[in-house]
Amino acid sequence: MRDKILGSIFLALALFGMVGYFWLIFLSPQDVLFLGKTIRDWAVILPVVIIVFIFLFLVAWIGWALASTAPPLPITQGTSED
Repeated sequence: MRDKILGSIFLALALFGMVGYFWLIFLSPQDVLFLGKTIRDWAVILPVVIIVFIFLFLVAWIGWALASTAPPLPITQGTSED
């Protein structure tokens, strides 16, 4: 039962986000400025910046993991008594 409620909430939030983003891109007023840019400009700029930052964070995380992980021990082949 809890999964259905959580799924319904995610669905409703996604639909609300799609409608809101459509409004920001196509129907927002052009005379409202924030830091010299219109709402439509910010609706494009912010998601692009967030996606780029997430990508760069993942690259940095992989780099940190590679740099901080000790190299594997060499495999030594022991003599087998067959």
